[in-house]
Amino acid sequence: MPEPDPRLPPDALSDTTRVRQGVTLGVMRWVLLISLASVVAALIVAFVVIIP
Repeated sequence: MPEPDPRLPPDALSDTTRVRQGVTLGVMRWVLLISLASVVAALIVAFVVIIP
């Protein structure tokens, strides 16, 4: 069992950076960008269709 880090609470074995699995902003940035662009495009199309 690994030694606990003295800077962490007694029940924690290691810090979150060392145990985190995955990328925090890699793909998420693209998902947010594509979603935002889709919503903006849908609102523009709705605006053009409703108010000719």
